[in-house]
Amino acid sequence: MNDGDKILRAYATITSIRANVPERHEVEARWVNEFNAAIEKLEKSLGIDLQEFKVPQDALKRYVASCNSLTSDVTYLEGLWCERATLMQKLDSVLVYFTGLEDRDDKKIGFRPSNQDYS
Repeated sequence: MNDGDKILRAYATITSIRANVPERHEVEARWVNEFNAAIEKLEKSLGIDLQEFKVPQDALKRYVASCNSLTSDVTYLEGLWCERATLMQKLDSVLVYFTGLEDRDDKKIGFRPSNQDYS
């Protein structure tokens, strides 16, 4: 598999996660793990550091499923979970980054002075 194919596969995985991640407050760790694996694939294929786009391990937590106020018993959802907003922010940021790289020659990011004369 060549690097171009690996990049395309990683992009397909990321966009698929974006389209299919459940619309709940928390998402299972498997979504984060698949996303982070796609980022690692991109890193290896492109030879660049993309760590800032990965969901950090400390974002994975146990979440309360229920609690009993009389007995103070707490039950947790099985496994680790991540706030959906955290995953979506990282996912959107990497997609914007690569859109910017793709369009870099055509469009410049940032402020541009206009050609108007304000005198």
